[in-house]
Amino acid sequence: MDINPRLYVEIFPFDGPRSPHPHPVDDAGFDPRYVYKVLGMYNPSETSECYFVLANPQRQIWFIPQRHLRAYKLIHSDEFFLARAPEPTATGATSVAAFGSAARPRSAQAIPAPAPQPQLR
Repeated sequence: MDINPRLYVEIFPFDGPRSPHPHPVDDAGFDPRYVYKVLGMYNPSETSECYFVLANPQRQIWFIPQRHLRAYKLIHSDEFFLARAPEPTATGATSVAAFGSAARPRSAQAIPAPAPQPQLR
């Protein structure tokens, strides 16, 4: 199955019965304030679970089960992750939607790459 190279997903942890592992926030260090570019997909034959390949804000590559993700938007960007932009309210003020609320922000902006880590020798 081909994945659209512009597909970004949002982290939406599934904490229901038989929650899949790894947990994207608790174990893999993903931040729900960002959206993530889908780098690939893997579906092992021994399970019905599908895993999406994503890079977290520390630029570590993780296989995250699809039940922890929601499709966000098709975006023309080469960034591994993007910050969500604040969502305008009915009064014209700007607010950020609370994680897990029904209102989901639909715009994103590039965020700077983390500072390089010192090389150990």
